[in-house]
Amino acid sequence: MSRNQGYMLEDGSPRYGSRTTVTGAEETARSIRTRVEDVPETAAQLGLDDLAAAIDRRLVSSWADNPNELVEGLRDAYPEELVAARTLVKAHLGSQRQWRLKAQSVRDRQLAGLMDRRRTSGSTRGILALRFVLMAALIALPVSIAATDRENLLKLVLAGVACFILAVVGGHIITVQARVPVMPAIRGAWLSELREDVVNATLVAILRSKGILMEARTIAAAERGIESIRSASQAVATLRD
Repeated sequence: MSRNQGYMLEDGSPRYGSRTTVTGAEETARSIRTRVEDVPETAAQLGLDDLAAAIDRRLVSSWADNPNELVEGLRDAYPEELVAARTLVKAHLGSQRQWRLKAQSVRDRQLAGLMDRRRTSGSTRGILALRFVLMAALIALPVSIAATDRENLLKLVLAGVACFILAVVGGHIITVQARVPVMPAIRGAWLSELREDVVNATLVAILRSKGILMEARTIAAAERGIESIRSASQAVATLRD
């Protein structure tokens, strides 16, 4: 069977586009109208914790193990709308780095209430004192060596190593004492997968806005990623309540 034949059903109508015979499932899909900007706008409001949770949820989901044939067919059938979806997503999210920075900014705002609570309780004063002690130690050691024996290269190298170890250990102790939630690690390749989920859902919204009929199962497959992101974000929100 050729690639084009894969887009056609037995009645000769296209699998992903408008058909001569409209089913109830298609009518239902067609009646659901959303703003095209809703999906990328929602994605732009996610914090780093939301993205990390969405990545974890995607990694353990069987539907995300391999590309979905229906979604790939939809993207191939509407290349112009796919370009429009990518353009819209980029307008709201920016590049991968910019999206990550947006998410970092959202996380900072989410943690602002926590830091205010710590300041009110007075616990931040002890953390601030620990930071000053660490900074003083990191400065004093190399300065004292440079002032007394600057020609001893070995001592300067050892002082640098000692300062590095002290910074890592001291920073870890201060982070633990501050009780700040762990910074999530976001890997670029996995973030790209989330971005494609956003693109797929935006593509569906664009096709809906044009009144193009789609099978309900194709819509469900294309929106599965964004629904997973929303579920992960809601779960993270319950932790902050």
